[in-house]
Amino acid sequence: MKLDRPFVGLFLCHRLVRQPRLLCRNYSTRNSSIEDVPSTSANDLTQKLTSFRSDPEKIIKVKVRNGLPMLKVPLPSRAEKCLFILRPISDTVGSFCQKLRDEDKGIEIAAIYKMDGTRVSKSVPIESLMIFPIFRIRINDQIFDVETQSSATSSDMELLKSSDTLKGMDDVKATVAALYTVLNIDGFKLEREKKLMVALEEIQLKLEPLEKIRIQLEQECEHYSNQVLWGGLITMGIQTGIFARLTWIDYSWDIVEPCTYFATFSTVIATFGYYIYTKQSFEYDSAQQRVFTQQFHKRAKKAKFDIKEYNQLKSLEHEIKEDLRRLRDPLQQHLPAHRLASLELDAAKWRLSKQS
Repeated sequence: MKLDRPFVGLFLCHRLVRQPRLLCRNYSTRNSSIEDVPSTSANDLTQKLTSFRSDPEKIIKVKVRNGLPMLKVPLPSRAEKCLFILRPISDTVGSFCQKLRDEDKGIEIAAIYKMDGTRVSKSVPIESLMIFPIFRIRINDQIFDVETQSSATSSDMELLKSSDTLKGMDDVKATVAALYTVLNIDGFKLEREKKLMVALEEIQLKLEPLEKIRIQLEQECEHYSNQVLWGGLITMGIQTGIFARLTWIDYSWDIVEPCTYFATFSTVIATFGYYIYTKQSFEYDSAQQRVFTQQFHKRAKKAKFDIKEYNQLKSLEHEIKEDLRRLRDPLQQHLPAHRLASLELDAAKWRLSKQS
């Protein structure tokens, strides 16, 4: 008996070990199915789709509510119907098939065919698909016939096919808006131009006394800045004369040379200090402009000239003139092409006359 125990244990272990098996799930049903629909031959598939006859009780009927087609499609995994609501314009055959796959992960093949077996492209919109009175949906190895016009009313079908009408209505609205603009734009432009002209006159009245003060202050500051420049030139001339007298009359060049060196280096130090103070390199134009600006602000306070108010009025004047220029632009007047060409020719002649 002891000799038989190893063989008994080996036999029991062999019996207890489960052999791996491959489980296959079949989603097909016997109703409304085609034998061996997945075929490698496209001609065989077309022939089977053409010869297929579905059960009249299992035909899917499309119901249209508020222009949206709704259909109940049987799903193979749970053997239950699922309602799908489609958008005629934005949804396509491809998006509908993708919705079927998303709803039931057991669906491997989802396609739509015509009654003659021709497959419908995935890019076809749903509104174009609704043109067919009957089409077929293939889900794995099942085929379902879908009727579109049996349960839908005429008004619902008109809503389905109204995308072209909507586009036509948009074109009509755009045309009416353009016509309204052409008929009423002249009056609006005239009224707008009058308002801008009145505002421009008011601003120019306020600017007139300020302009007189500004011109007077600019003349005084220009005269003062020129005096400063001439004063600098005279100072450099006097310095040159002093060094010349010390060199040739009072002393010799050996004695005056260190003095000229220190004078030159002092000028370099002064220009560097000017840069540190003003954050600008020393140039005669910028120096004159700085003197002019300082004197203008100083004299404006004495003359009670409000620079901020003057700048605001000038900005408003510029904006109003720009608006008037755009209103009077020939391209904005809806003029014919020959009139625009003549205006452009007149403008070119005027520019040539101004240049000459």
